[in-house]
This record gives sequence, structure tokens and C-alpha cells, in this order.
Amino acid sequence: MANLSFNGTSGLWVNLDKPGGRVYFVGGGTVAAKGRTGEGLNASDTGNDGLTPERPFSTIDGTAGAFAKAKSGRGDTICILPGNVTITAAIACDLDDITLTGAVASGSPIKPSSITSSLGSSADAINITGANVTIEELHFPASTAATTSRIDCGAAGATIQNCTFECGVYDLETITVPAAGLHTTIRDNRFYITANGPDAAIEIEAAGAHFIQIIGNVFLGQNHTNQWDVGAINSGVAHLDCLVKGNTNTDGEAIVFSAAATGMISGNTMGYGTLGSMLDPGSCMCSENYEADAIDQSARLFPGTVAS
Repeated sequence: MANLSFNGTSGLWVNLDKPGGRVYFVGGGTVAAKGRTGEGLNASDTGNDGLTPERPFSTIDGTAGAFAKAKSGRGDTICILPGNVTITAAIACDLDDITLTGAVASGSPIKPSSITSSLGSSADAINITGANVTIEELHFPASTAATTSRIDCGAAGATIQNCTFECGVYDLETITVPAAGLHTTIRDNRFYITANGPDAAIEIEAAGAHFIQIIGNVFLGQNHTNQWDVGAINSGVAHLDCLVKGNTNTDGEAIVFSAAATGMISGNTMGYGTLGSMLDPGSCMCSENYEADAIDQSARLFPGTVAS
């Protein structure tokens, strides 16, 4: 998670991994305090300035939210405090070098930092258009209204890591990567199906989305009742030079690529589907991928080895 620390000299929180940036907090804080000059607030302003956990912003986006105060390219961090933030309008993540993080490390028994999508329209809940954006350590409950995707990686260098996604009836696709999403990294996340409906956890949408890395993710069905309707990781386009490594899918079709997609698919484990159909590598090279179709049996190597 983000390496946050309080600077007693300045009285501000900082991200030690991005020392030039500011940290802004979002959550259900109830302490009203005077704003700090230089942050877009007058000294007499009684609104929260978001600079400490005791004075968090109430919203991520909007004119009074964290994104309105953060600066593009400075390396700012927006930290969601434990609890839930519900978004009813799409968040435009249009600043470069921004980190959107939860306040609690993944797996902690403390209440997580959650973002629930309730858009009720065909839109992406978080639309990334700024370069080198990181989203990490967040919990995304199943959407409560129609949503196109939870996160659209529409700019170069996006990283989605250490997040948990519940995928329900409104979550046809959880993370999408259009043509502008070069060098997107999606790693160490968990995707859970909670109801029938999800098509894919990760959808590569356009042929220009090259150099994608999908590493170490876990995709779980709903007790083998509901599976990904298309594939946990799906692509119908000719994206190039991807790396899909070390992922685990427990239910049905796991990796489904277009015949012209290229790259390396290595060390993935897939289960509870039809042998030979859980992995469609397109034109990717393959190494040490395993499929299992029954309990109490070891998985089998797919595709088979090439004769020497």
C-alpha cells in the first residue's frame, strides 16, 4: 500500500514513495476545521481541507472533492479512509501521477476502504485519462445500479493492484483497457462473482492496448454455480506483447484471446471448466499453464508440450 507518513514539521501527511506530492483524505469525517491557506480555502473557511484524517473531504470528485485540490504531475495521493464511499456519477481520473489508495492494507481485519458504484447508466465508474495513475488497496462491493465497468484504464501506465472486486449482476466487466491503455498493469487483485451476470473481470477492448501485464490475480466463481460468461480475462482484439502470468481462475473459461493477440501466457492455473477450453491463447507463447476439470485430480498441462 502507499507508504504514508506524517511530517511533524509541515503538519502534513506525505507519501514517502512520492515525496513531492500531497496527501488528501476522503471519508466520513465529522470534524469541521479551518482550511489551510494555499489549498484553495481561505483561513476563515470552516470546511474540511482533506489534509489530515481528521478533516477529510466527503467526496472524491466534484468541485469540493479531493480531485479538485490535487495537482496533475505532482505525485499526489488520495487516501480513502475505512468505510464506504458511494459514487453516483462517474469519476474523471484525469490527473497524471495520481495514486488512489485505501487507508488499510489488503487482508487487514480492520474495516476496509470501499467504493460502491451506483451510477445507473452506461458509464465507467472510474475513468482514467491521466497518465501513470495507480489504484490500490481498495474494496469494490458489487455495483448497485447499471455500470459499464468499475475502472476504465484509458491512459498509459495505469496500475491496478491489491484491490478486491465483488462482481454482481450489474458488473458485466470490472476493468476495461481501451486503445489508450498502453503499459497497463493489473496485479495481485481478487475478483469474486456474487451473482449471475458478469461477462469478464478484465476486458482488453482495442488492438492498440499493447504491453499489458496481468499478474498474480485470483478469479473466483460462486460455488461453481456462476462463472464468467465470456472469460475471466478476455480479448477479442489483436493487442501485442502482453504478459499474463501467475493468475488463478476457479470457474470456467479463464483466458480467452483473439487469434492475433501476441505475448506470453505463463504459470496460470484454471479449474472447473472443460479441459482444453479454459485457455485460448490466441497467438501468444505459452509456458506451464494448467487446467483441472474434477476434484481429487491433478491439473493437466495445456496446451501440450511441443515435440522436440
